[in-house]
Amino acid sequence: MLAYYLYPFVQNRDVREYTKVDLLQPEKVKELFDYCQILETYITKKGWQFLIESYGYDKLYEIDKRSGWLSDQSTESNLEEYIERIKYEISICKEE
Repeated sequence: MLAYYLYPFVQNRDVREYTKVDLLQPEKVKELFDYCQILETYITKKGWQFLIESYGYDKLYEIDKRSGWLSDQSTESNLEEYIERIKYEISICKEE
């Protein structure tokens, strides 16, 4: 599993998985980042690896600037800071 959305208001806690096909669409990645901001999605280590291999840090940074999840829009964040934030997110991922 690369990433998933947990429907928080459903009793049986339905999960929607993001597939490789989904994550090859930049708009879906932005959607994923948007939901990460409100703690409704989770990106696995495999998911981060896939995103980095598919987009590279530069493109992920550009997508995230539209979302505003890890790229801090209140300050002049840069690519190096963004990479450090991604590395932190990866470091706190559970092993799948």
